[in-house]
Amino acid sequence: MLLLALPGGVPETARGAFWSGAIRRFSALAMSCVAAIALSGLFLYWGHVDGPSQLFTTMYGRVLGVKILIFGTMLLLGVFNQFWLHPRIEALRAGGDQRRLRTILLRQFPALLAVELLLGMTVLFVAPFLHGSARNQAFQAEAAAHATSASAELPKIPAKQVSASTWTWGTAETLLVIAAMAAGYRVSGRVARRRVTATTAGITSKEPDDLVGV
Repeated sequence: MLLLALPGGVPETARGAFWSGAIRRFSALAMSCVAAIALSGLFLYWGHVDGPSQLFTTMYGRVLGVKILIFGTMLLLGVFNQFWLHPRIEALRAGGDQRRLRTILLRQFPALLAVELLLGMTVLFVAPFLHGSARNQAFQAEAAAHATSASAELPKIPAKQVSASTWTWGTAETLLVIAAMAAGYRVSGRVARRRVTATTAGITSKEPDDLVGV
């Protein structure tokens, strides 16, 4: 997308028609990535955390909790982009705004872009601190509290075993996440079309004198 936004990436005469469709396609790809991240995060949570309390009582849990908060904030911004930013860009195009996409974004949405960039960099900074397992850290802390020798090697908790219920819950979560992403994509498309229709109707309903005044 950055390459397409470079000068000359899209002919000037085709920008208005090109970017609306391109943004929707990149949006579909982004939502697929969000679904994959959410599902992999749920799997890792199942494998390494035994309940929400370990998000506060273990180092792994606290780091994971910070990452979840950052990801949740980015997800909310993604919802904002999908249901407000993208429809607004399409409405600007429908209204005759032929400026480059990056010009529109940087002039009208600078704070949002800055926050997204900062959060993305923060996630990359936090991720390397996720070592070990909250389950194992809580298990070893309990074992250390009852150990008779400070030099004794602490045991490790066995890894979780996949059962039939695990597959059932995992399948249900997968279907739910996919359904939520698909529904969000369809609804955001309808919002964009309504905004474009309203903008176009507002332009065509203006009198010639009003257009001169604008």
